[in-house]
Amino acid sequence: MTENQYSIDGKANIIVERDLLKAYLEVVPPAGGGNPCNMEMVKQALAEKNISYGISEDSIKEALEEENWGYKILVAEGKAPVNGRDAKLIYKFPLPSERIGPKIDEKGKVNYHDLGLIYNVKMGELLVEKIPGDDGIPGTSVLGTEIPAKKGKDIRLPRGSNTVADEDELNLYATIDGHVTTVDNKVMVNPVLTIAGDVDYSTGDVDFVGNVSISGNINSGFKVNSGGDVEVRGFIEGAEVTAAGSIMVRGGITGCMKTLIKARDSIYAHFVENSRLDAGRDVIVREAIMQSFIKAGGNIKVSDRRALIVGGTVQAGREVEAKVIGSRLATQTIVEVGVNPHLRDEYHTLTREKDEKRKTMDIINHNLQMFQRSGISPENLSEKRKIELIKMLDSLKSLRQELEQITERIIIIENQFQKIQAAKVRVLETVYPGVRISIGQSIYIVNDPIRYSEFILDQGEVRLTSLR
Repeated sequence: MTENQYSIDGKANIIVERDLLKAYLEVVPPAGGGNPCNMEMVKQALAEKNISYGISEDSIKEALEEENWGYKILVAEGKAPVNGRDAKLIYKFPLPSERIGPKIDEKGKVNYHDLGLIYNVKMGELLVEKIPGDDGIPGTSVLGTEIPAKKGKDIRLPRGSNTVADEDELNLYATIDGHVTTVDNKVMVNPVLTIAGDVDYSTGDVDFVGNVSISGNINSGFKVNSGGDVEVRGFIEGAEVTAAGSIMVRGGITGCMKTLIKARDSIYAHFVENSRLDAGRDVIVREAIMQSFIKAGGNIKVSDRRALIVGGTVQAGREVEAKVIGSRLATQTIVEVGVNPHLRDEYHTLTREKDEKRKTMDIINHNLQMFQRSGISPENLSEKRKIELIKMLDSLKSLRQELEQITERIIIIENQFQKIQAAKVRVLETVYPGVRISIGQSIYIVNDPIRYSEFILDQGEVRLTSLR
């Protein structure tokens, strides 16, 4: 056999990426006395793959001239689409998370008198501006076809009560004078209710849609319910106060455990004694928390001269901080962090509901089985029995849907329970025997006085670290 019998011409292989934005040339060398791959072969291979956009003849020439056999050389490149910009909202007032909280002056002194709870606006004032999104810019594949861009996400103006949008739905304005706040991601303007004195028999219980400002005390046995924030310049004793926003008490909170203070946002007070507090965010106290039951989705902090937590139970989703926890008398004090107490309560409620619904489903399933065993055809049932059968089937369907929703929520909460690494208890001076510290499911019993320490979770156990 002669050498020419084995001659094989060179070849051009074209590889196209899955997203159709790049095409590569792989030059196969000739064998024997075959002809090398040339420009025409490459163009033919590109045409067979329907590649018509972004072709670089210079890259092809370079690959052929330098004989880059077996390498993938980029020879065509499309134009990637530019996804659209999402619409966004620009708030023209400081949000509660930005303004609420004690202010610190130049000397480092905390000003508990200015917590930024109230932000007043005038009728016609611009509250929110919407910057529209866009459609983006389509791209082009190496095949010459259009690659659509992902359209930017739209967002609605957060229109709440006492606000109005312009015709273009791009600006949100206040329709009354009042306090602007956000509730459930809606911007609303609330008028402020001011009580120049105590909440007592002269006022009766207070139930108001907006903010409430009380210049005196809230006396025992009375209730205050606010759709916004509550400010009390005096004391709360043996009363119930609930707010959709924050609660700020310039005096103290007392009440032989008859006092219940509940805020969707944060609670601020000078001191707390024998009371129950429940805050969606933080509980900030100046002097002391004594023999009380405190829940906070965020932090519990006592940060002034005494900064004492003694007796009772404090539960925080993230952090508890005080100078002193417990007492020399070994007063039993329970400190729990790492699990949002509201989620814990919801979890227990859902598990009870889940058990109850399962029991109800078992009863319905048992009744349906009894019906099936009877051998009676549904067509032969009386109208009353047919209606009962339909109701049972409908109830079973509804229970299954409700059970599925409850189970999904339980799983979400259980996943949240795992996120406890940032939880801690900070003791700026001393923690005494009689204190039990829990981080998640891990427990630490204090048997000896410990000073200047931080309790954290490390590999499933509560560990101490020094603050000095």
